[in-house]
Amino acid sequence: MSPSNRQPDCQNREDASCIVPAGTPAWITPELVEATIRTWQPYYKTPLTIDDAIEIIRSAGLLFDALSTRRST
Repeated sequence: MSPSNRQPDCQNREDASCIVPAGTPAWITPELVEATIRTWQPYYKTPLTIDDAIEIIRSAGLLFDALSTRRST
């Protein structure tokens, strides 16, 4: 899904066609957002939002990039 095909935010999280906000990187899919919420929700007292899930995903992506970058010695 290209960023131009992204749908705007929606109020109903059940509608996967609009779960990913416009401007979100293409590699963050509705399925990834849903899986992130299912995985992390047990660790939070308040319900996670779509924006919370995207922040978690982006942070994990940055961590992966940092760990996978080889350092020359």
